[in-house]
Amino acid sequence: MYECKIAEKLVELRTRKGVTQEEVAQSLSVSNKTVSKWENGASTPELGLLVELARYYEVSTDALLGLAEEKKQSIREVVCAEFEGLSRKDAVQKAFTMVKSVIPAIYEGKVPQVEDADKSSAEEIAVENPQYSRLQLAMDGMYEFVTNSEEVNVAVMLLRNNADFAWLGEAEKQKEIVRVFRFLSQEDVLSVLYFVLSQSCAENFTVDYVAKHTNVTEERVKVILNEFCSVGECSQVTAHLEEGEKTVYECYGDGILLSVICLAYEKMCGRRAYEYNLNGNCKLIGGE
Repeated sequence: MYECKIAEKLVELRTRKGVTQEEVAQSLSVSNKTVSKWENGASTPELGLLVELARYYEVSTDALLGLAEEKKQSIREVVCAEFEGLSRKDAVQKAFTMVKSVIPAIYEGKVPQVEDADKSSAEEIAVENPQYSRLQLAMDGMYEFVTNSEEVNVAVMLLRNNADFAWLGEAEKQKEIVRVFRFLSQEDVLSVLYFVLSQSCAENFTVDYVAKHTNVTEERVKVILNEFCSVGECSQVTAHLEEGEKTVYECYGDGILLSVICLAYEKMCGRRAYEYNLNGNCKLIGGE
């Protein structure tokens, strides 16, 4: 009876994890035959292997042995466990890989899993994965786009909202939205943002400092920075110096504007091929 309970639990855990007996055997450095015997009740794992099995299946040994009811972890607990002990670089790579894994998860494993983050290059935060490096999922009520390349690393998920995007049809809201696109549509604006949003630029800067590093005239830089303050994460203060007053700008970066620029780049300059593309109905406005 005891061996039978362990055998049933091992089969249940392996099925839930979605792995084969061969994969389990390789992870524990045992033979396929050994794993098979455990699962059909012909034999039971030794104590040391019970501990390894519990770690592999991410359960307690008591739960593995059927001595305690297995507590189902919340999504938050599962995610936190994935990031425990990781460096910032590894955490970013892990987050990107988890986002990319959403599509295979939705389709219950029908789409091959993306490469594990632990096997990726340690030299880059996010490197191009030759398998599923550009994904698109379009379906009624949800849109997801992920790209992981040398040029752009971005993941975006758009869902239908309770407001049904009604704000998109409101004249005043349209004006505010258009301000952002009008600002970004100017080529010299992109040149200035390229410098201001980079680590090469100090967090506090002046017009002449930016002009010197962008080959844009001081007069034009002033106009761009003032407009940036009205649509982006940038502010200005007046410094009172011996030689007179001087405007000093402050910017720690603007993730939203940079994301919009990256998406525009992918739309117009990115390659059109997808490693996985479900091109379904993406009309998120309207419907139930």
